Amino acid sequence: MSIIVIYGFIFGAVLLLSDAILRRLFGARSASREVNERLERLKSGADHLSTYQSLLNDRGLGRGGMLSLKWVSRLYRQSGLMLTLPRRLTYALVIMLGAWLVASWLSAEALPRIVLTLIIGPGVMLALVMRARAGRIAKFVLQLPDALDIIVRSMTSGHPLTTAIALVGREMPDPIGSEFGILSDQLTFGSELDDAMLRMVDRVGADELNLVAVTVSVQRTTGGNLSEILENLSGMIRDRSMLRNKIRAISAEGRITAMVMAVFPFLLYLLISTLVPSYFDPVWDSGYGTEVVVSILVMMGLGLLILYKLVKFDF
Repeated sequence: MSIIVIYGFIFGAVLLLSDAILRRLFGARSASREVNERLERLKSGADHLSTYQSLLNDRGLGRGGMLSLKWVSRLYRQSGLMLTLPRRLTYALVIMLGAWLVASWLSAEALPRIVLTLIIGPGVMLALVMRARAGRIAKFVLQLPDALDIIVRSMTSGHPLTTAIALVGREMPDPIGSEFGILSDQLTFGSELDDAMLRMVDRVGADELNLVAVTVSVQRTTGGNLSEILENLSGMIRDRSMLRNKIRAISAEGRITAMVMAVFPFLLYLLISTLVPSYFDPVWDSGYGTEVVVSILVMMGLGLLILYKLVKFDF
């Protein structure tokens, strides 16, 4: 069996074992991801201020936030991940260990190993955070029209905007429920609506929410029927989501092609190495094996980047 297959099994086993131990020691989150995290903490007896602070700290938004780099901190808080410090450190350690194993397979010298580890490890962690961020933003945008409809109906019934926002925080599931709950808490503790909305835009990272924040800010300055404006905005966001889904359906073939092209060379290498272990020996014995592999990976990366640009539509 190829050494890379053995490394892969070791890496997967260590990752699963570490996650199982951490879940046992520190407790897993609720099985349902639809639960409003803010309401669950309030039900446990905590007051609004402590709940508000704990949610911010868990998201890396408080003064005790671990991440010092501004852009990394922003990506992390927009991902919605609420991992404990031990779990974060364990995941980082396991990923760096896996990166070291891959680097050891690619190069026998110490310096290239270190460089490759410092590239692969943080790259994998960043990719995981960005994937979680994209999923959370997509879910938030999907819930946003319904939240605006609740606000419109509440304001039409005679409630003020702050009460309508609090209603969304109570009635809607996460992620939008907790975000509007935090917004309601900020308004309760004296923040201006414009500032609180901009902070929520920074926490979430959705363009549609930025449009809502700008709309509310302009309406507060110029006046107008906010209920009618939000109702029209809700319909526009729904139409935008439908257009995005149509574009994804049209570009599905290109995205699948990109995934196949990204995975197939590695699967083919593993298959050949398993069936004929000595097949690639001339490449490694030539002394240029590492340079060849790095060159191939760079060209593959450029090709995948071009495919990504072809199937990625901005609208």
